[in-house]
Amino acid sequence: MSDNNHENLASLLEQKVITDPSVVSVLFHQEKQQILSMLIRSEYTIQELSTKLKLNPGTIKRHITDLMEGSLAVQTRIEVNEYGIKQKYYRATAKQYVVHITWPEKNI
Repeated sequence: MSDNNHENLASLLEQKVITDPSVVSVLFHQEKQQILSMLIRSEYTIQELSTKLKLNPGTIKRHITDLMEGSLAVQTRIEVNEYGIKQKYYRATAKQYVVHITWPEKNI
C-alpha cells in the first residue's frame, strides 16, 4: 500500500449519517455493499474491483457512479499505467455509515 493510500484512508470520516431515502436504497444493494466494504479498507480501480468481485467492469462502473452520487465514495486519484491507460482510483467517504430516516416527515 502506498503512502498516498495511507493518507487517503486516514482522511475517511469515522462515521457518516445517511438521511436521504434515495441513498438508503443504494447503501442496501448487495453488490454495492461489497464494493463499499472494499473501498472502506483500501483504494481500488474499477478493474481491480471487477477482478476481485468477479463482476463485469461496466457493472462495477455503474455501482461506483451510484455510490459517488450518494456521496458514499469518491475518486481519489488517476494514475497512468505502463500501457499508457489512465486508471481511476476510488475509496469510501467514511469507515461506517449510519442510516437515520424520519418517516413521514413533519411537513407532509
